[in-house]
Amino acid sequence: MQILQFILIRRYMRLLTYCSIFILFVLGCTEEDYEAATVTFYPSLAGSTTEPAPGTAGTPFRVDLVTSRVLARESQVNIKVAGNGAGYGFSYVTNPPQLQQGIITLTIPEGETTTFFTITPLNDGVVEVNDYEYTFTIDQFSNSIRSSGQNTFKFYVAEPPLVDQNFNDCSGAPAAFTERIVPGSMAATLWACTDFGFPNESTKAVEANAFGKGAGVSNSYLILNNPLDGTDFSEMIINMQVYSRFSGAGQIRLKYSSNYSGTGNPEADGVTWTEVPGFAAQLPSAGSRAWTLVKSNLTDIGDEQIYLAIQFQGGTTSSSSNWRIDDFTIKIK
Repeated sequence: MQILQFILIRRYMRLLTYCSIFILFVLGCTEEDYEAATVTFYPSLAGSTTEPAPGTAGTPFRVDLVTSRVLARESQVNIKVAGNGAGYGFSYVTNPPQLQQGIITLTIPEGETTTFFTITPLNDGVVEVNDYEYTFTIDQFSNSIRSSGQNTFKFYVAEPPLVDQNFNDCSGAPAAFTERIVPGSMAATLWACTDFGFPNESTKAVEANAFGKGAGVSNSYLILNNPLDGTDFSEMIINMQVYSRFSGAGQIRLKYSSNYSGTGNPEADGVTWTEVPGFAAQLPSAGSRAWTLVKSNLTDIGDEQIYLAIQFQGGTTSSSSNWRIDDFTIKIK
């Protein structure tokens, strides 16, 4: 009888121990044991936009953070901001605003798992060829948040080009340019819009071609309508996509002139044009049928006002290469 009682008591004590452990597990866990959470940037770790034009408002870009579980207490996250822009309030602002320079403080309420902030680019009035890059880093956290996961978000702000032509609105004559034909050369219009642009044959481009255009030899300048004032910059960066579908006579060159009037014969007496260095060497071969990014830098212009042009010279009605230009941009610094 005593042995049976002993066995029953042991079983009861064992059951009581198990129950106590279960109760402690369910009811007795501390916040530190059970509610500690990790915060992370999610679902994206990078974003980008373009600096707005002067006098226009930038578009806010939303950046999300999420915690690994519902928070038991209201908690804060400090985001540290670094970048090469002109600074808070000049090249960008955030919401919530930065009460401390370079720090965004976010609050995640009790019972929640997410928060976010927005960054809005501003036009700072600084002309830079380099784009801006900002880094947002989870720097500090409090209460239920005890660690960070993906803790860095990168945001890029592209400086808008001074000239940006993709020719998609082109109809008849290339937008932003005027063709000027040298008297005594082939009189036909050589530069025209085409429906076969970059990166595939579903967008528009501008094309030069002398084939089937009549007597003479081509010598035509596609001139940017607005002159560029050298007092506004020290360097000009010119990029364009170039494509040639057919081989034959003729070539294109990128040139500039500081004494062209902007109208009339581009090779009138006294007018001089200078080739932009390095342009010709980067061109694809005539008839290669491959889009090629051609980059050119123009420096030491001084305080001159210049006209920029693409010249197509040497093609004939029976033998002519053709050249397509797309995504023409100019940045300055």
